[in-house]
Amino acid sequence: MIKRPLGLGCLAVAVLLCFYINLVSAPYIDYSEYQGKKVTVTGKVYKKETVMQIGGPVQVLYLDRKGCEAGGEVNTGPPGEKVICYLKTNQPEAEMGSRVRLEGKLSCFERASNQGQFDAYSYYQISGISYRINQAEIQAKTIEYHKFTHAMYRLRVFFSEKIQEGFDEETASLMQTILLGEKGNLDKDLKALYQRNGIAHILAISGLHVSVLGMGLYKLLRKCGIPMKISAGLSAIVMVFYGVMTGFTVSALRAIFMFVLHMAAIILERTYDMLTAAAVAAVLLLLQQPRFLFHSGFVFSFGCVFGIGLLLPLMTEAVKDRCFIVRAIAGGLGMSAITLPIYLWFYYQYPIYSVFLNLLILPVMSFLMAAGIGMILCQILCPYLAVLFILFIKGVFGLIEILLHLGDRLPGLLLNAGRPEKWQIIGYLLALFIVITAKKKIKPFIRWCIILPAMVLLLCPAKRLFSKEMEITFLDVGQGDCIFVSNDNGNYYLVDGGSSSVSSVGKYRIIPFLKYQGVSRLQAVFISHSDEDHCNGIRELIEFGRENGIRIENLVLPDIDRETRNSAYIALEQQAADAGISLSYMGRGQQLKDGGLTLTCVHPVKGDAASEANESSLVIEAVYGQFKVMLTGDVEGGGEENMIQYLEKGEKKVKLTALKVSHHGSAYSTPDDFLYLTDPVYAVISCGKGNSYGHPHAELLERLKKHNSNILILYETGAVTFTTNGQKVRVKKFLNE
Repeated sequence: MIKRPLGLGCLAVAVLLCFYINLVSAPYIDYSEYQGKKVTVTGKVYKKETVMQIGGPVQVLYLDRKGCEAGGEVNTGPPGEKVICYLKTNQPEAEMGSRVRLEGKLSCFERASNQGQFDAYSYYQISGISYRINQAEIQAKTIEYHKFTHAMYRLRVFFSEKIQEGFDEETASLMQTILLGEKGNLDKDLKALYQRNGIAHILAISGLHVSVLGMGLYKLLRKCGIPMKISAGLSAIVMVFYGVMTGFTVSALRAIFMFVLHMAAIILERTYDMLTAAAVAAVLLLLQQPRFLFHSGFVFSFGCVFGIGLLLPLMTEAVKDRCFIVRAIAGGLGMSAITLPIYLWFYYQYPIYSVFLNLLILPVMSFLMAAGIGMILCQILCPYLAVLFILFIKGVFGLIEILLHLGDRLPGLLLNAGRPEKWQIIGYLLALFIVITAKKKIKPFIRWCIILPAMVLLLCPAKRLFSKEMEITFLDVGQGDCIFVSNDNGNYYLVDGGSSSVSSVGKYRIIPFLKYQGVSRLQAVFISHSDEDHCNGIRELIEFGRENGIRIENLVLPDIDRETRNSAYIALEQQAADAGISLSYMGRGQQLKDGGLTLTCVHPVKGDAASEANESSLVIEAVYGQFKVMLTGDVEGGGEENMIQYLEKGEKKVKLTALKVSHHGSAYSTPDDFLYLTDPVYAVISCGKGNSYGHPHAELLERLKKHNSNILILYETGAVTFTTNGQKVRVKKFLNE
């Protein structure tokens, strides 16, 4: 690196920017007062795409509002840099670069309120996008527009249509994504299949595309006898046009910028250095937006380039004289050493078989892309000749899908290690730094002896290895309940998991949280009762858990009378049985002991025959040393009275450290006599912001204040975690981290 002063300078700038963004938080702009309201916004169209939704294809406009908020324009929406607008059907076309005025309903981007949850607000903030407009109607637009960028857009649409003419919907969407960067038509399940197997990167326009298209064009022009400098210049121009046509994603911008520098080096008769070019590209992007360091696409793209340039040659040096298969395997393991920390930091798990799948699939991608280009040209010039390309492409994708489905069936597809601690990442980077900087002093075998233990340390659940504490986290799932418990033995439990206000709560909140925690096995899942807001996320977990590397050992239900078990209760039993999950039933007095943790059923009594599911809710008291927490589900009415009578028979107060307030903070539960018996230090209320029930009710809050409980409402705090060694307790609020 010392021989690359420009690259070293760029590295120094990147390090300073890294410190800056960790010290200075990005300001949060709250647009919630406009949520769901009809607004009018004006801006210039800088990007267009079509996305598939339930009702069919939807046109999407990206507006840049800078300079478009003055001059007498009608704007009833809040200020913002850029806006995404989802148009109603049958809207007039808005050309690229035209200035338009739209009216529609404003929708805020959701902030993450739990660990592992996708933070849409932060993701779009990096691109300067403030909010979205749904059901937008174009009220006015200018005649003037950017003819070049619009022509590139029309060319992309034309190529996309030619692809659709030759393939079925699934294959067409894959080719449109790979060649044109159109991800809107890609089936979500198909995309997830590629992601689970660790080959989703082939769907993004990146260095592979530039290598095939750009360098392919340059070599073709040279073979046609065109002078070197003219060939380089033409190739650079074509790739810039390609970037404009497909939209400059982070990975595409990096790859095209580096390619242009490469061609410039040829024209100027200078030496091209890949690492210096990548460093310059990275710093230029970071100076524009330092928070790209939090963007998975940026980190993956540049991390792989620097890894391939600095680390991979060192890791494969020992086998450079061996056969192709040995070199390929060593190269795959070397790439794993590069991508492992990135996968774990952003996705919390590592696809084990991706090493071998990439060895099989990546070499074919060049031929696949070339066939795609050939197919489009044939569709334009001579459709009959396109058949051969179409058959080849269908065959390749068919084989890839077979391999991916095979990987899905193999054990241990995903290694759920959870997000590493920062010290683990720093230690791993330090090991890489030692291997790279001391390359002449360390033998190839010793390099692997440094990297492999570092990889193992990165995969270790450090919190479980070095801490013997219990944690209980109350997740924010909107209008519903979900509680995660981990004990000192490294076992995990879940109590409830559902929501009536958050769609697909299991897929988008519960499963990501479990992956973040590194959970691959839940010892038991307790369901307080069968209402949707307590179990629909668990049903998703049962259905999608395996493909996310999460297994449930036992499902525990309240031991109520068979005649009172409703259809939802029976459906849960059947789904668990079909998934091979053991079923257990819990009644008052029954206990589960695991290490220092004891879970005791307080309610219902065995064979309870209450007519209302809420009244027979499973109530669990969790005890770890002096730490006591009671999880009450939705218990109320006669069931709550029965529980209070049972508690009154005890010799002394329960004295809870924390109480999960019953029924989302309803005024008709958690009465004074219950609070007198339990005297909770903390009262956690799980409900959705602005819910139609008015939870938490003012009467309930007054009762809790009267008993001096610290009130934690999850839509205000985000997920709340209690960590205890049995003596002392630490409380952590996600939105105040």
